[in-house]
Amino acid sequence: MERNPLVVIPSQVDENGIPRKQLVDIHGTPMIVHSWNRAIEAGVGNVIVDCLDDEIADTVAEAGGYIYKTEPDHHLKSHNYRTESGADRVAATVNKFDRFYNHDIIINLHDDLPAIDPKYIRALLYPLANYDVAIATLACPLSEEEAKDPNVVKVTVNWQEGRNVSWIKDSKIGQVLDLTRDTDNPNGEERYRHIPIYAYQRPQLDRFVNLEPTDNELDQRIEGKRALENGMRMDVALIDQVPFNVDSESDIEHARELLDKSF
Repeated sequence: MERNPLVVIPSQVDENGIPRKQLVDIHGTPMIVHSWNRAIEAGVGNVIVDCLDDEIADTVAEAGGYIYKTEPDHHLKSHNYRTESGADRVAATVNKFDRFYNHDIIINLHDDLPAIDPKYIRALLYPLANYDVAIATLACPLSEEEAKDPNVVKVTVNWQEGRNVSWIKDSKIGQVLDLTRDTDNPNGEERYRHIPIYAYQRPQLDRFVNLEPTDNELDQRIEGKRALENGMRMDVALIDQVPFNVDSESDIEHARELLDKSF
């Protein structure tokens, strides 16, 4: 059966951290447009940018992108989540944009990944080839320094022989056993760095956002724990490195270096 993925990039002007980060200029192009371009280059399917702000909507539309304008009160409010989750926003948008379920895979891509390699976006489709898998995500090798960092989410995986992303070196695919920020590892389990980019089988996205957030999810701020603790199967594709995202002013300069086509 041929699949029909949809990539959704939720974006709004962020005044926390880097002011107006999504509109920062990188070689004459706003960062949100770079992120949209990487999704287009992945070639997995249609791409929409879900906007709350007219400025982002106008910027993406001027670049030729498809935008979907929503208001915060359009989002699902099916539970008492202390903060709105990324999946909630994506589900609300998709259920209005694609009411007739034309798209059977939904990829939630961040708007601050202007230099992500498109092959990593494509890698999300591989775990979902198995219809028993509800959610796909990514991981990469974990350094010793990251293992000691509570800000880094670690993942333990049951790797499955014969499953891999053929065009990514040393790639493999397996079932997620746990996600944690804990730095203690008393059992000495092999851990990897989790990359919080998710793809969902469409019906499973609807199921996920209607589940009550779990205490562990809220305590550790790991959205994926809700799925695991409710018996939803999550598989992960191992990629070679963490995609670069923009979190600080220095990151903007590094993004400009990564996207500099002059050398």
